[in-house]
Amino acid sequence: MRNNPDAADLLQVARETLLSEFLELLPEERRYAMRMAAKALAIAAREAETGEADLVEELRLLGELYGEDEVQAAGANLHQRIVKMNKRFAKDIRDGIFDGACAQGVQALLMDQVRARLRISNPSYLRAAGLD
Repeated sequence: MRNNPDAADLLQVARETLLSEFLELLPEERRYAMRMAAKALAIAAREAETGEADLVEELRLLGELYGEDEVQAAGANLHQRIVKMNKRFAKDIRDGIFDGACAQGVQALLMDQVRARLRISNPSYLRAAGLD
């Protein structure tokens, strides 16, 4: 069992410290880099918070599209399996495999992927765009 603070909490504390204690000490031309580092910490904290749940769900949806149980097939190689499935998915879209009857399902899956990525990388845009 882990004790608090967890990884997400530690990343958030590091981010807040950078922004509140050190940002103003930097010359103006260096502040952008600090803000980008702070943004990276925020993204990492959100990823740590969600764990692999979003990846498992994405893999499940892709497997559903292909009629395969991708989550069971993934095992310890979850990240590799996601990359492989998304490459296959992109190629099949380019090749027109999903044109016609299942186009709406593919569009819904793509929107789910976009929402999941925005929840991690830019949740404020997700809310502003009304995609949440």
